[in-house]
Amino acid sequence: MASLEDISFETRDQLALLAQELSENPETRKDFLRLTRKMKPNMPIPELEIEEYTNKAISSQSEEMQRLRDELMKRDAVADLEKRRSKLLKKGLVNSEEDIEEVEKVMLEKGITNHEAAAEYWAFMRQAAVPTPSGYNPSAINKFDLNKYWKNPVAGAREEASKALNEFRKNPRPIGL
Repeated sequence: MASLEDISFETRDQLALLAQELSENPETRKDFLRLTRKMKPNMPIPELEIEEYTNKAISSQSEEMQRLRDELMKRDAVADLEKRRSKLLKKGLVNSEEDIEEVEKVMLEKGITNHEAAAEYWAFMRQAAVPTPSGYNPSAINKFDLNKYWKNPVAGAREEASKALNEFRKNPRPIGL
C-alpha cells in the first residue's frame, strides 16, 4: 500500500476533494460507505448499520406476516372443506364419513369440483340398473285381430294399411304435431 508521503500535495488534495464529493453526493454516498467498510471492516459506519438493521427487521416481519397469511388461508380452506362435507350429510346425499371419502375419490378421478354434484354422480353410479323385463309381452299382440291374417295374409295387410292411411287423411293436423 502506498503511503501518502510519496504523493504530492496537489494530488493528495485532489483525492481528498474526490472522496468528499463522493461521500456528500446522495447517489454515490452508500456505495462510498460500502467500499469504505470493505477496506476497513472494523470501522463503525452508523448509517449502514442502521439501514442493515432496519432491512433485517422489515424482512423478518414480512416473513412472519406471510407465514400468518398462509396459516389463515389454510385454516379457511379446511373450514370450507368441513362445511361442504357437513352439508352433504345434512342434505342426505351421503350417510357416513366413509361415503364422503368415496365421493371425494370420485371428485379427483372425474375432475368434479362441486361436492354436491359429485355426491349425486356417486349415488347415480351406485344405483343398480333397472332390469329389462324378460319374456313375452302379449299386450302388443292383443291390439290386432290376427284371424284375418290367418285366413288371407295379403288382404289382412291391405286392410290394416288402408285403416292407417284413412287415419292420416282425416286428421287435419300435420304429422308430428
